[in-house]
Amino acid sequence: MTTRRQLSTIATAGLVGALLAGCGPFGGADGPGTDASTTQTPATVIVTTTVPASPTATRPVPTKPIRPTIDPSPTTPPPGKDAPAIPRSAQDYGIAFVTAWVKGDRTRATQLGTESAVKDAFATQPGTAPRFDHCEGAAGSSYCTWVGAEYTLQLRIGNDLASRGQPHAVAEVVFRH
Repeated sequence: MTTRRQLSTIATAGLVGALLAGCGPFGGADGPGTDASTTQTPATVIVTTTVPASPTATRPVPTKPIRPTIDPSPTTPPPGKDAPAIPRSAQDYGIAFVTAWVKGDRTRATQLGTESAVKDAFATQPGTAPRFDHCEGAAGSSYCTWVGAEYTLQLRIGNDLASRGQPHAVAEVVFRH
């Protein structure tokens, strides 16, 4: 489909070509072989093109760039990862950490605890799985206790990180024999 702008450009090119063909030593009103001393007046061509705006055309509206929103609460594993979600309560967080320790899953424990908490937990072998006893909160942390056959295990869990489902909320692991 040919637009008005394209037709206008074609017409302008044709007009300019016709004017140029009539100028110079090989063409024009005087014809070939005219005397070069004849003075010719240069032609001035003014071309005006009006292109009406399309009634359906719209102007782009400037917008701010859209940035993807990343939910810091890992209720689902990140794309391409099979890691389980991080719990959102101190008790569930502690249970997930102790379960990882009992299973020997250092990767999951590292997701849930600080480096020193994981090191302290894995320095002791669980033997039989301990039984969850209770959790109690104090000054920004919760202290959760498990009772094993020969020991008591207490975790200090950062309430802020745990409630937001953030990694590394298990800050301290203490065994009492």
